[in-house]
Amino acid sequence: MAEESSSLYAGTQNKVVSFINGELGEDITQLSKASKLLEKARAKKLELENKLSSARKGDGGISQSLNKAESSLKKIEDLLQKQQQAAKDIADHLEKAQPVVEQLVSLSSKVQQLERYVYYLEWILQVDEINSSIQAALLIKAEERCVKHYAQLAELSKTIAGSSCCHLVKFVNDTLMFWFKIILEKFGGEFEEILKAFNWPFITSNILKQLPQPSKEHVAELHAKLDSLFGSLLQLQLPEHLIAEDPIVAIIPEWRPLPLPLQLLLKPLRKRFKFHFCGKKLTNNIEKPEWYMTQVLSWIRDHSGFLKKRIQPLMDRAGLKYMDAVGEFSRGLMQLALEKLAADLPMIEDDVVFSHTVDETLLFNRELRSAGGAAATPGCLHVLCGDTIFDRWLTLENKFAAEKMDALLESESAWRLQYGDNMADVDDLMVPECTEAFMTVMLLITDRYSSLPYASHKMRFFELQLTLLEDFRIRLTQLMRDKHPLHASYCSILNAVNYIILVLKDWSDLPVFLQMQFYKVQYESFQASQHLESASDVAMETDADISDAASQPISPIVPRFQLSEVFQDFDPSKLDFIEGSIFDETIKLLEHIRNEMLRNIVETTVYDIKAKSRPYRNNRWLSLLSQKEYLKLTLSDSGCELFLVLRDRLHLMEQQLCRPLFDEAWQKLAEHLNKFFFEELILMNNFNEGGAAQLQYDMTRGLFPLFGDYTQRPENYFKDVKEACTLLTLKPGSAMLLSEVLAVVVHGGGGGDDDDDRTKRADPIAALHEGAIYRLGCDEAYRVLHLRTDLQP
Repeated sequence: MAEESSSLYAGTQNKVVSFINGELGEDITQLSKASKLLEKARAKKLELENKLSSARKGDGGISQSLNKAESSLKKIEDLLQKQQQAAKDIADHLEKAQPVVEQLVSLSSKVQQLERYVYYLEWILQVDEINSSIQAALLIKAEERCVKHYAQLAELSKTIAGSSCCHLVKFVNDTLMFWFKIILEKFGGEFEEILKAFNWPFITSNILKQLPQPSKEHVAELHAKLDSLFGSLLQLQLPEHLIAEDPIVAIIPEWRPLPLPLQLLLKPLRKRFKFHFCGKKLTNNIEKPEWYMTQVLSWIRDHSGFLKKRIQPLMDRAGLKYMDAVGEFSRGLMQLALEKLAADLPMIEDDVVFSHTVDETLLFNRELRSAGGAAATPGCLHVLCGDTIFDRWLTLENKFAAEKMDALLESESAWRLQYGDNMADVDDLMVPECTEAFMTVMLLITDRYSSLPYASHKMRFFELQLTLLEDFRIRLTQLMRDKHPLHASYCSILNAVNYIILVLKDWSDLPVFLQMQFYKVQYESFQASQHLESASDVAMETDADISDAASQPISPIVPRFQLSEVFQDFDPSKLDFIEGSIFDETIKLLEHIRNEMLRNIVETTVYDIKAKSRPYRNNRWLSLLSQKEYLKLTLSDSGCELFLVLRDRLHLMEQQLCRPLFDEAWQKLAEHLNKFFFEELILMNNFNEGGAAQLQYDMTRGLFPLFGDYTQRPENYFKDVKEACTLLTLKPGSAMLLSEVLAVVVHGGGGGDDDDDRTKRADPIAALHEGAIYRLGCDEAYRVLHLRTDLQP
C-alpha cells in the first residue's frame, strides 16, 4: 500500500513539474507569472470543492447522471435477453421451414426451366414465321418484302450471336445462310443481267462488240431496276460474324469487307484477273508484276466515270455517304493485286527480281492512291511489312546502297563537280558527283519508306539511313587522311562534308523526318519506362522469384522497333516540346570533320608561308634607308616570294573550295597571318624610320591587297599589324608623348621624376584612340613604340 501511494505521489509530482515547465519555460524573466498561476490554481480548487459539496448534498447533476446510467444498464440487459430469445426462435423457425424452402427452390427452378423452353420455342417460332414470310414473298415476287423479312432474320442472328444456346444459334445462322444464297442467286442474277445491259465491265473486248443500242425508255427502266436491286443487295449484306474470314485480313488486320453490290461489280473482273495472272497464261510471269498492276490501274481508270455517275448516288441514298464508290471499287481490285503479290513474293529467290517487285509495288501504291481515290484505305504496302518480306527488303536496301556507295567512291569522276568544271561559277557549293549521287540514294530511300503504314518499319528504315550516313562519313574520313590538305581531292571531300551538313539541316524540317523525331522520342520514353519497371521488379523480387527466373523473366524483352503499340499517331502540336533535330548527332560528327579539314588547310597554308618568310623576318629593319632617300618605295625583295606563295595559295583555295568554305578559310588564314606578322615579325625586330616605312608599305601594298578581292576593307582583318605600323610611323614627338602617357600605366610611374602633372593625368586609352589605336592594349602599344630606334635610350 505504501508503495502504491509513493508511486501515485511521484506521478503527480511529475505532472506538476511538467505543467510548470510548460507554463514558465526556461526564461528566468517568466518567473513573475508564478503568482498568477498560483491564484489560478486556487480558484480552480475552490470551484471543484463547491461542485463536490453540491453533489454530496444531492442537489447537483452527478447523482442524476448515475441514476440514468444504472437505468440504461438495466435496459441493455433486458434487450440482450430478448435478442437471445429472438435468435433462438428464428433458428427454430428456419429448421421447421427448411423442407418447404427446398421444395419452393425446386419448383422455382422448374418454372425457370419451363420459361426458357417457352422462350426457346418462341425464337424457333419467330424464325419459322420469318421463313414462311420470305418464302411467300419469293412466290409472289415481292422483292421489297422479301428483303425486309431477310433483314429481320439477320437482326435475330446478330441478337443471339453471343448466346450459349449453340443449337439455336446454329439453326438461325443456317437458316439465314440458306435464304442468303437463294435470294442472292435471284437478285444477283438480275443485277448481273442489268450490268451486262450497260456493257459492264468496260473492257476492250466488250467495247468492240456490236451490241444493240437500247431505247431511252428501256434505259430508264434499266436505271430504275438498277436502283432497286442495288438497295436490296445492300440490305442483303451478311452480318459480320457470319462473313468468312478473308485471307487478306492476315495481311491487313483492319481490312473490312466490301459492300455486296460492289462485290458483284467486281465479280467479272476477278474472273479475268485470275484467268490471266493466276493460271498458266504467259501473262502470269513472276518477274513481271507490273503487268497485273498496270491492268488493275487500267480497270480503275476505265470504270471511274460510271462509278461516280451511277453508283455513288445510290450509295448516298442508302446512307453510305461516308463511302467513296471509286475508292471501294479500287480497294476490291487492290485486294486481287495484294493476294497475287503475297503469293509471289515468298517464291522469288533472285534478289534483282525481288527488288524490282518492291519497286513496282511502291509505284503501284503511289499511282493507286492518286488515281483511285483510296487514300484513306489500307494500301498494298502492308504486304511488304510482313516480317520475312520486310527483313529481306531491308537487307537488300542496305546491300544495294552499300554497293552503290562503293561504286561512287571508286569511280574516276567521283570527286569531279556534278555539273562539270565549267559550271563552278553556277554551283556555289561545288558538290562532287559521288556526294550528290549518294544523297540522291538517301532521298530515294526516304521516298520508298515514307508511305509505309507502321511507324516501327519507318524507324527501321531510318536507322538504315543513319548507318549508311555513318559509313559514308567514315569512308570520307579515311580518304581524307591519305590526302594532302591542299590537294584537289582533299578540298572536294571537304566540299562534300559541307554539302551533306547543309542537306541534313534542310531535311530536319521535312514532315517525314519530323515524324521520325516524334517516334524516336516515344521509343526512348518507352525504353526508359521499361528500364524503370525492370529495376522495380528486381528490387521487389524474392528468393522464390529468383529460383523461377529461368522460366519467368523479370521483365519482357521488347525487340527494337517491333511493337506498333509503342508509337502513337503523329501529332505536330507536340513537336514544340521536342528539342533539336533527328540528325543532330550525325551533323555534329560531320561538323567535327569539316572543322578539322578546314583547320588543316589553313594551317598548311600558314606553314608554307612561314617557311618562305625567314628572309623577310630577318631583314635589317633598323638600318634601312629613310623614305626621303628613295625615289619611290617598292615591295621588299625578301617579301616578294612570301606574297607570291600567299597569292597562289589563296587562288588555289578559291578554285577548289565552295564559296562558304573559302570565305571561312581566308578569314581564318588572315587571323593566323595577323598574329604571325605581329608576333614573329614586328615584335621580334627593331625599326628605324626607313624600316617602319618599308614595313607599312609592304603591308598596305603587298599583304592587304591580296585579300582585297574578298572584302572591301581587308585591313580590318589585320588590325594588330595595321595599328603596329601606325605606331611605328608616328612622328617622333607624338610617339614620345604617347610613350610617356603609356609608361604611367605600364610602369606605374613614367619617364622620370620630372614628369609633369599633365602627363600623369592623361588618359592612356583616350590617347590611343586619338592615334586610331583601338585593338592594341597599353602594354602592347608601349612595347611596339619602344621597337623604334628613335625612342630607345
